[in-house]
Amino acid sequence: MFSKTPIAYGLRVVSTLFPVQKPLLFSGAGSLGKLVDYMTEGGYRRPLLVTDAFLLQNGMLDGLLAQLRDLGCEVTVFDGIIPNPTFAVVEAGLAQSRAGNCDAVLAVGGGSAIDAAKVIAAAHTDARPLAKLVGNLKIKVPPLPFFVAPTTSGTGSETTVAAVISDTQTHKKRFFVSPKLVPIAAALDPELLKSLPAAMTAAVGMDAFTHAIEAYTSRNTFDDTDRDARMAIALLGKYLPVVVADGNNLEAREKVALASFLAGYAFTKASLGYVHAISHQISAQYNTPHGLANAIILPRVLRFNKPAVADRLAALERMFDPQASGSDDALATAFIARVDALQDQIGIPDRLEDLQPADYDKITADALAEARVTYAVPRVMKKPDVQRILEATARGERDLSFT
Repeated sequence: MFSKTPIAYGLRVVSTLFPVQKPLLFSGAGSLGKLVDYMTEGGYRRPLLVTDAFLLQNGMLDGLLAQLRDLGCEVTVFDGIIPNPTFAVVEAGLAQSRAGNCDAVLAVGGGSAIDAAKVIAAAHTDARPLAKLVGNLKIKVPPLPFFVAPTTSGTGSETTVAAVISDTQTHKKRFFVSPKLVPIAAALDPELLKSLPAAMTAAVGMDAFTHAIEAYTSRNTFDDTDRDARMAIALLGKYLPVVVADGNNLEAREKVALASFLAGYAFTKASLGYVHAISHQISAQYNTPHGLANAIILPRVLRFNKPAVADRLAALERMFDPQASGSDDALATAFIARVDALQDQIGIPDRLEDLQPADYDKITADALAEARVTYAVPRVMKKPDVQRILEATARGERDLSFT
């Protein structure tokens, strides 16, 4: 699948020279407690707990805080996390980390909490301003030891090298990318996930599904990213509808969390594509939740990419249906229809009503620029292609054709 385009070649060199390690993984009910035991056995007794106010106020972290106290920890709590966190949020958390003389960071929350915690951990040990840490491989000093327990299953932040923080004024997404941002250890505890509402479970689950598909259809694939992406797609196809229907199904919660973890590792190494390039701009423009924007854009981009990756999409359809027969093109079409059906089953809307034609040019230009310098896309879009997708997304049209 590897193609010697400049971006694909560059990403492959980076992935080879700067290999990414998976965090040590604790999984299953009670795994957050095991993660805390592991952290404290390492001698860390002054953690900064990064979370959001909802989890604290609803008592979901009472057991965690009691365990930390029993282990002799002096905990500094930062609960100022908001969706799409800004530089100001990170600065506030950093101030508390330094005031508490923290020796580790423990993030318990969704992708916003985890991304903010990554940058807080890196900035705590680096005297430079945050702006100097933005970009690829700009983090030179080892961050504070970092541990994480996600409360959503979608971003994959618990295993990625990246954090996305918004500019406080413009809300433009800024990327911090370094292997140093990968947590030491992660806990996939379904007890933390069971209260996630069905609509949010669906959206973040499709975020993970998008990660896996874009990694699998990247021009920068590896044997391990293919393996993890395929497994993530299989798990999500089977268990995401189950957990949307019954959030208390802990087995399904754990399987979806594992899929998010695997998809996160796969895209970290293989890269993403136009779904993310477009959805990042939509989220910046309208504050649309990232997972929801990805989910709605995905079917349109799959149809655009199909001529370049029909063999890969056909392989995924055969994975779901071993009896499937026909040409790669026919099976790729069947797989895309399967994605449509999955989205309908879990209640993903087929349109984004916030999209405004007056914003199309800016969204298009920024999306093309992001993809051009960041992703090993399987097929290159031009301005009319992106605008066709935006128009169709505003109308709720999924079954597109592209020349």
